[in-house]
Parts: sequence; structure tokens; C-alpha cells
Amino acid sequence: MRRIGILLCLFLGFVYAQDDVNYNSLDPSYYKYMKLYDKTSSKDIKKLINNIDEAHKKTGLFLGISGGYFSNDVANDDEGNYLFAYGARFGYQSFLPSFFESIFLPNYVGRRVYIQYIGTIGKERPLGMLNFSSIFINGDMMIDVPIFNGFAAGIIMGAGLGSMTSNYNANSEFGVMVNAGFGITFFSHNRLELELKLVTNKDIDWMGALFMAGYQYVF
Repeated sequence: MRRIGILLCLFLGFVYAQDDVNYNSLDPSYYKYMKLYDKTSSKDIKKLINNIDEAHKKTGLFLGISGGYFSNDVANDDEGNYLFAYGARFGYQSFLPSFFESIFLPNYVGRRVYIQYIGTIGKERPLGMLNFSSIFINGDMMIDVPIFNGFAAGIIMGAGLGSMTSNYNANSEFGVMVNAGFGITFFSHNRLELELKLVTNKDIDWMGALFMAGYQYVF
């Protein structure tokens, strides 16, 4: 029993030491976040440092690909209006807050801006070739709830503007996109997403829906 008691004391001492912060070797870049969030206890500071480190891993340039299907003119009940869709995007995301965003916790709330291309495999119909193609500049907000070290899950919301061709029209026109979905981050740099994207033209007399699954990697 005495030996078990000694081992238990050593274990508790190790756990307690894990919450201590070595301020002598602490990177000065952490101090601005400690001041921003007004953290003073060693436990809170340790948690903040861990979140800052994880947020840095999830911040940077990213490249993504996606696939799914496109529903042409969702207000129309015609059959056969579903097309295979594919896409690619490139941009920048950050899970580090600016000093104007102290209400946003690092590693929990992220933002990204990216250029996105989405196209479909066309389908010949009596009215011509049914197709969709677009290039948009998008901005999203992401909420990630940490589950385990390097793993998180949350929601995505965003909007975009750009150029597109749709329906049976081969001429490009101005388009607007809104999107929402669910994302899973794993090993910090990798992300899987399921999204619903709604697209309309400038006259709002046509609307398409994209159901897509995607993967992105943060460099």
C-alpha cells in the first residue's frame, strides 16, 4: 500500500506539473494573447497556449477538391436535371483571432477566403446541352469544436460572388452563392466537409443547388 501511495503521489505531481508554465522559456508571442484574453492562472494560460499552437497548425494557404451532384433549377420539377459536379479551390484560412476579435476563441472560430471553380458533366436534353460552370470568390466562417488533439468538428457558413454559366445558356453571367455545411478536421492540417451550396443569377429567376463532399489540406 505504501508503494502504491508513493506512485500515486508521483503521478499527481506529474499531472500538476503539466499545468505549470515555464515563463522563462515561453515564446514572447504568447503574451499578446494572454493580455487579449486576460488569462492569469497557469491552468488557463496552458489551455490558451495549446489552442494557439493548434490554431497555428490550422492557419495557412490551402488547396481543396470536391465532388457531388448539381440540381439544375430547383424550382422546376422536371426529371433528369441532376448532373455530376466537381470542383477545386485555393485560398487562405486562419483560426487565429485578430485583436479586434477577442470574442472569438483561437482554434474554435476560423475564417477563410478562396477562389473556387465548380463544373459539371453536361447532359444532352431536347432543349440543348444542360450544364453548369462557375468561378467564385468565397468567404466562409468555420466553427470547430475540439474533440481530441488535432481532431475537431463543426459547422461552415459562407457566401460568394462570381461568374457562371447555367441551364442551357452558354453565356456567362453574374452569380451569387450561399453555402452551409459540416466539417471535420483531423491531424490539424486535413479537413473533410459536406456542404449544400445554393446558386442564383443576378435576376434571381433561376436557382441551382450543389450537394458536395470535399477534402482540403492546409499547408
